Amino acid sequence: MMRQTIGGTRTMKIGYSIPNNQGVEDPNDLVALAVKAEQFGFDSVWVAEHLFHSSYVAERLGDKPYHEALTVLTAIACATKTVRLGTSVLVLPWHDPARLAKTVATLDQLSGGRVDLGVGVATTQDEFENLGVDFASRGRRANEVLGAMQALWTQDTPKFSGEFYQYEGLKFSPKPRQSPYPPILIGGASKAAYRRVADLGDGWHTIRQSPTQFAKGRRQIIQLTKDSGRDPSPLRFSINLHYRVTDSAPDLPVQDRITLTGTTDDIVETIKAYQAAGVDEIIINATSPDIARHDGVMSHFTDSVRPKL
Repeated sequence: MMRQTIGGTRTMKIGYSIPNNQGVEDPNDLVALAVKAEQFGFDSVWVAEHLFHSSYVAERLGDKPYHEALTVLTAIACATKTVRLGTSVLVLPWHDPARLAKTVATLDQLSGGRVDLGVGVATTQDEFENLGVDFASRGRRANEVLGAMQALWTQDTPKFSGEFYQYEGLKFSPKPRQSPYPPILIGGASKAAYRRVADLGDGWHTIRQSPTQFAKGRRQIIQLTKDSGRDPSPLRFSINLHYRVTDSAPDLPVQDRITLTGTTDDIVETIKAYQAAGVDEIIINATSPDIARHDGVMSHFTDSVRPKL
C-alpha cells in the first residue's frame, strides 16, 4: 500500500481514478486498470456516476459509453485484494435509499470492507428532469437519503420517517462489513455541502479546489462540525485532481492551481501544497479513455513523482 509522508508530517494517501466516465468501450479494461493500480501500490481506485449523457457529459462522450459505477466497483472488488473502492461521486437524489444501502452493504461485504462512499447532489438539471426527480429539492432529498441509509445500516429493524422516505417494521440486511458503515465522503464546495459534512458525513471529497480554497473550506467544515457538537478530528479530506505531464510550467502560482500539471517537479510542488492545505488523500485523474495513457500516468507517478515526495 502506498503511504506518502510529505514534509515529515502527516501521511497522505494516493488514489487513482478509473475512467468509467470516459467512453472506454470494454468495461473489462476498467477492471484490468484497477488491478494495475493495486499492483503499482495506489491506496484506492475511484469511479464516477452519471446515468444519462447530459450536458457536458454528452459533449465529452457523444455515443461512447458511461459505465455504471457500482457495477464496475463490484467487478473490481472481485479482481483485487487490498485497494479501497471509492465513488467520486454517487448522486444521492437519483437513488432509492433502501436499494442503494443494500447494494453498498453487499459491495462492502464482498470486498472485505473496502468501500469509501463519496456522494453529492450534481448540477445537471436536464438529467434530473429525465429521471423525474425535482432539481430544486435535491439537497433536502440527499440529506434524507443519507439519514435513511444510516438507519438501514445500523438498526436491525430500521425505523425512519422523512419527507420522501419512510421505513418501519421490516428487517434489513446485509449490514456493511465496516462499522458502523462505509465512510461517507461528501462532495461539493457550497455552504450546503459543508453543512452536510458537518451534520452527516465522515469527510469531504471535492474537485476543482486550489490549495488556498481547499484550506479555507476545510477550516469552515471543521468549525461547522464543532458547532454541530461532533468531533472533527476523524474527518477525512480528499480531492480528485486532473494529472497531465508537460514540458512547461503551470501559468498559476502553486497555491492557485487546481490540477496536477506541468513538469515532474511542478507536480511534486503542487502535491506538497495540497498536503500543507490539509489534504489526506489525492486521487489522480488522467481524464482519458486511452488505457495506454493511464499506464503511462501510473508509471510516471510511481517512478518519477513518488520518490520526490
